Amino acid sequence: MSAAAASMAAWLPFAGMLAAAAVVAFLYWLKPPPRRIVVASNLIWERVLRQDRRTSDSLRRWLSFLLAALIAVGLAGAIASAGRSQFAAGEGRVTIVIDDSPTMATRTTDGATRLDHALGKAREMMQARAAATEFRIADTMGRIAVPGFRGRDEALEQLAALRAQAGRLAAFPVSDGDEIVVFTDGVSIGTLPPRARVESVFEPVENTGITVFDVRQVPAHPGRVVAYVELANAGGVDKTIELTITGLGGKHVTRLVKVARSGTRGETVDVSGFDDGLLRASIAVAGDGFALDDVAYALLPARRPIRVALVTRGNAFLENALIAVPRVKLSKVAPERNLDDANYDVVVFDRAAPKARPRVPALLFRPNPVAWLPPQRKETAKVGAKTWDGAHPLLDRVSMRDLNVDRAAEFDLRDRAGKRESVIASAPDGQALIVASDEGPHWIAFSFALDESNFGLHAAFPMFLDNAINWMSGEPPAIARGMGAIRVSVGGARVLGPDGAEVAVRSIGGASLFDAPAPGLYTAISARERVRVIANLLDRRVTDVNASRLAAFKPGTVMPDDPGKSVPFDWIAASLLAGALLLLFEWWSWNRRLTV
Repeated sequence: MSAAAASMAAWLPFAGMLAAAAVVAFLYWLKPPPRRIVVASNLIWERVLRQDRRTSDSLRRWLSFLLAALIAVGLAGAIASAGRSQFAAGEGRVTIVIDDSPTMATRTTDGATRLDHALGKAREMMQARAAATEFRIADTMGRIAVPGFRGRDEALEQLAALRAQAGRLAAFPVSDGDEIVVFTDGVSIGTLPPRARVESVFEPVENTGITVFDVRQVPAHPGRVVAYVELANAGGVDKTIELTITGLGGKHVTRLVKVARSGTRGETVDVSGFDDGLLRASIAVAGDGFALDDVAYALLPARRPIRVALVTRGNAFLENALIAVPRVKLSKVAPERNLDDANYDVVVFDRAAPKARPRVPALLFRPNPVAWLPPQRKETAKVGAKTWDGAHPLLDRVSMRDLNVDRAAEFDLRDRAGKRESVIASAPDGQALIVASDEGPHWIAFSFALDESNFGLHAAFPMFLDNAINWMSGEPPAIARGMGAIRVSVGGARVLGPDGAEVAVRSIGGASLFDAPAPGLYTAISARERVRVIANLLDRRVTDVNASRLAAFKPGTVMPDDPGKSVPFDWIAASLLAGALLLLFEWWSWNRRLTV
């Protein structure tokens, strides 16, 4: 619809009411000619007029005109508003919002998915509109990058390309147009504008899923590895779920797990007898409507002992923390002794650093200045981490949010051009607190000592040491990520999917961005390094496919998200009501002889 046509449609009720008032005024202006009557004398009529104290004929005439005009205006407004609605429904600009969040992949009783029903309803609506209608297709997961108003055929092509997507929570896109129609199951979608019309495709189904799958070595028993699995039942009846964990070579463990309706249950499974490598957890249960949460993956960590040398004058806390890391075989060395690093897999320096770069990976806490490390600035007191690289393998499931450092000699990387070094965490002034070398042999340098910060007291500190030892020893742990868009700190990488085929990759700065549409192991490979990413759904909010906000709404209901927001004014109903009330008043005034 053009801007002129849209403006005309908006003003149609007002124009109709103005025309009705003008017609009534014109009819009242057309007075009939006076009738000429012959009477015997004027004396009798003069006496009657002097005794008549009622409202004058002029006031009665104006009251009659006012009532007639108001009734005509009300009825004309109703007719014009109805015409405007028909005009807007036949031709205009319509925004169609498709909810393509993960739960829209849920299969209903007829075998089709909720998204299939949404797309079918949208196509039917578009086909029923006038040929000149323009459509804007938008989706809640933001996969349509540049939505705009298009003709029906082009919009139908956009509609056909939509698929249910995993990733961040769904959000309502910016929308405009004469009409907004949202097709959703109401599970993941956020707040809707008050004028949006909701077409629900929700149908309750039975569903169970895996919401947690984690594999860890037992610190007290380095050779023992356990898998923890949490199962959720989003259905309305109790379920007996068959849980199977499968490893390399076909080894597997199967258990029957009972989970109450709308409940969860955790299971711990000993997988020490499995070979190192990928583990797959899967569930089987009758009548499951959502498949993406029925499988999850994890990596069984390598169990080869790692020889670690701790160079320190004495740090019992760091020594005990390293001993607690699975597979670490620790040796303590005084700084003044000559260290033959070839006898170790990793060397940890506490307030020390060798003049020459070690031949093996190194972890350094508050090292003394040496040429091969970044230069240190003057000492800074009372500092914390403002930013950190959560996508780096070192910080997998580790946060620097609550880091507090009493004293730090921050690193200055301004003159380190050509060095492949990553800033793991930086201070508010932009200088580096933690730096890691991406070139082998790897090293990690802290600008502060453990006893000058609270980092060693963090619950995630043992996790960081485990990540660091594995990353430096050439066995980086797999990064755990959700499905959808995934970013890894590997520039210019190619990514292999679970089936070994390459997936599309976009390079953004020194990182690579790819999409994981299904659970599995993804591998990012560059010329210098390899990063493994385990993508799983593992989201209780998605597994609960029946938690719809639209369950109590019928199709076509306008979404009452914010009671404080105004509801569009219904001109048709208001005009008809006004006309009916005025007709009632006119009947009363006529019976009371006020208008005759």
